[in-house]
Amino acid sequence: AGRCWCLRREIESSVGCCHPSLLSCLWVPLHSLEICYCRLLDTDITYLSQSPHTTCLKKLDLSGNNLSYMIPRPLGTLLREVSGTLQHLDLNHCRLKDAHLSALLPALCHCSHLSSLSLSDNPISSACLLSLLEHTTGLMELKQVLYPIPVDCCMYLHGLSWGPVNKDKLCQLQAEIQKQLQAMQRADMQWSPPLPLLMQLVQFE
Repeated sequence: AGRCWCLRREIESSVGCCHPSLLSCLWVPLHSLEICYCRLLDTDITYLSQSPHTTCLKKLDLSGNNLSYMIPRPLGTLLREVSGTLQHLDLNHCRLKDAHLSALLPALCHCSHLSSLSLSDNPISSACLLSLLEHTTGLMELKQVLYPIPVDCCMYLHGLSWGPVNKDKLCQLQAEIQKQLQAMQRADMQWSPPLPLLMQLVQFE
């Protein structure tokens, strides 16, 4: 009882990574699923959303996959299926833009036990991040959000932040985030950019 299963897969593949045989050997549901940089297909996400092995997921990491064409479905469907148990969600470097994140918000807001959300290296604007904050402050267990450097603070190339960062704009965004968190009485939430840049901002201030 209480056994926790974790499946981690980081491979380069041109075919689907979530073939039924990958999970069929498991006797209990997964608690942690990390499928990073695998060129996931929409059929993979659809399979995961229908698999009995993902009904108890606490951690889901799909970083490094192009999820931009899987929103709102099937990714939104998967998040709704695991919304009752999911605690940690990592969607770093998934080529998500404002429209994708906005379309994913309804499913995200159903994840009532979510405690950490990581969105690093996605070309999202400051305005969209503030909208995300507004919509997720109702998730009372959400304590940590790692947000990407916004597109209005730097350039993006092939889905990755590139070039000099406008630290003035980024500091303004961080200040606005803190202001809104205080106004919404969610000082317990920590919103921060990637750690190396956060250290630079502290020194910059």
